[in-house]
Amino acid sequence: MDKHGHIMKHTLMESIWNNIPDGIVVIDLDENILDVNPGFVALHGWTREELIGKPCCFTPVHLLEERRLMIEKAKLGESVQGHETFKLRKDGTMLYVSLNVTALRDESGAIIGVVGFERDISDRIKMEASLFEAESLYSHLADSALAGVFVGQGGRILYANPYLAALYGYTNEELLQVELEKLMLPGELEVVTRDAQTTLMEQKKIYFHFNITGVKKDGSPVHLEGNSCLISFQGKPALLGTVQDITIKKEKERSLRDSANMYQRIIKFLPEPIVLIDNGEIVYANKLAVKLIGAADDSEMVGRPILDYVDPAYSDDLMDVLNKVIHTDDPTNFIENKLLCNDGQTIDVEMSSIRIHNYRGKMVILTVIRDLTDRKRSEEMLVRSEKLSVIGQLAAGVAHEIRNPLTALKGFTQLLKSKAEGNSFYYDIMTNELDRINFIVNEFMTLAKPHFSKFSTRRLDHILHAVISILETQAILMNVSIRTEFENCIPSIYCDENQLKQVFINIIKNAIEAMPLGGQITISASMEPDQERVRLTIRDEGMGIPDEIISQIGQPFITTKEKGTGLGLMISSRIIEQHQGLMHISSVPGEGTTIEIILPLNTEELDKKAGRL
Repeated sequence: MDKHGHIMKHTLMESIWNNIPDGIVVIDLDENILDVNPGFVALHGWTREELIGKPCCFTPVHLLEERRLMIEKAKLGESVQGHETFKLRKDGTMLYVSLNVTALRDESGAIIGVVGFERDISDRIKMEASLFEAESLYSHLADSALAGVFVGQGGRILYANPYLAALYGYTNEELLQVELEKLMLPGELEVVTRDAQTTLMEQKKIYFHFNITGVKKDGSPVHLEGNSCLISFQGKPALLGTVQDITIKKEKERSLRDSANMYQRIIKFLPEPIVLIDNGEIVYANKLAVKLIGAADDSEMVGRPILDYVDPAYSDDLMDVLNKVIHTDDPTNFIENKLLCNDGQTIDVEMSSIRIHNYRGKMVILTVIRDLTDRKRSEEMLVRSEKLSVIGQLAAGVAHEIRNPLTALKGFTQLLKSKAEGNSFYYDIMTNELDRINFIVNEFMTLAKPHFSKFSTRRLDHILHAVISILETQAILMNVSIRTEFENCIPSIYCDENQLKQVFINIIKNAIEAMPLGGQITISASMEPDQERVRLTIRDEGMGIPDEIISQIGQPFITTKEKGTGLGLMISSRIIEQHQGLMHISSVPGEGTTIEIILPLNTEELDKKAGRL
């Protein structure tokens, strides 16, 4: 080799020596350091001057025998390749290196020393250790998880944790040999695979949720719910997923559904209005409750607060009851309340509530509602009947005690008037007042004396037309018109014609007198939906009756007329009761008064009653 070649070779070797990142150390046969490259200095922290001529100091004490054996091997001409071991740094820390050891020869080939090449593999070892720890952790988590963990690919399970194997009744080894389609009901695998592909690959979603019915080793079913995601395993797409046994959950859900259906069937067919309340909100209303409120269907009520249907005056009391009943299994007593219907009317009701467990997984309050309208009306009729009876008994005594002295007073008043030369005006006043007393006594006698009714079949419209013809003249004088609206299909009724005429005369006469400035009276008659009763309505356009008086109308001496006694309507009520009918008075001040009379068509009971009078 010429001189230029030697220079080039020397330059190349010097460049490699100075720039290679690996550490290079040259020692003699006595294990003293002859030279180190910059890479070695960088790895160990000693300077070149601190090391040259010194014995090797970078081998841990516990590895000295290992170093001796490697050097002896190099002295024999053998090399050590890729030996991984620890080396010391100047600061006392250790680094993990991959070590190559070979003999150093002179030009004649004789071994004059040993060369060591070190490569720092600490980061790689740490990474491998970290990966091993992570793998161990994940493996431990998967094996210890209280859920089934699997990796599926190509219609088979490639990995299953012990929980999943136990869930199916197999060992891990057995489960990995079972085809995936045999672990589900027939046809489920195809559906789940298609849905997973659509969700994860086409829709690009991260997770796919599924519900399947698994088939255990013994053939029994198990309901499973799980999630899966798409991964790459051995270079191919695979599914990594977890599953939970939800068989007990399914059974509870079925039990809750059955319980809710049972409650609904019971509530639906109870013969009283029922609502279910959750946190003050209606969650169910049966048909009778819907009908009571006047809603089209239950959808109008469900979701609305119960207080929307309660008179504000009763709201606080109701909420107190609901707040107490939710904490006990004891039902409340029936408590009176007022409900607001969809048509704006208020109805009297009584309500009782009790706590219900597990209605669709919730604790709710069941409230039973009883309409008190008929009962209140019956109670009012009973009270009125008792008053009529008392007044009748009183009238019988009063009539006998008053009539004779009343006749004497009237006769002597007329006698004194004929002889008096002046002040006859006062005698006229006395005579008028005596006449008024006599009129009241006669009214009492009407209530007191027994009525031997003569019932027969009569046309209701004929009776009304007869009464109207009697009062028509008075109506014309008062500028009042009377309009009739009768259905053609109204049948004849079994009644006492004279008594009903007395009732209609009292009511229509009151209506005429209630409109001193004129107006219109509307009389309508129609059949009730049950086709067993007829409804008669008499409506005027007078000033109406104040609310504080309307509830007392029909009692003696309760009247809006200046010279009225209130006995006319009382007598009318008694006659309607004798006909087993109902009479209801409603009024709006400033708009007018409406009187509704409902009379039955059934004659058998009336015949029996008439025979007893």
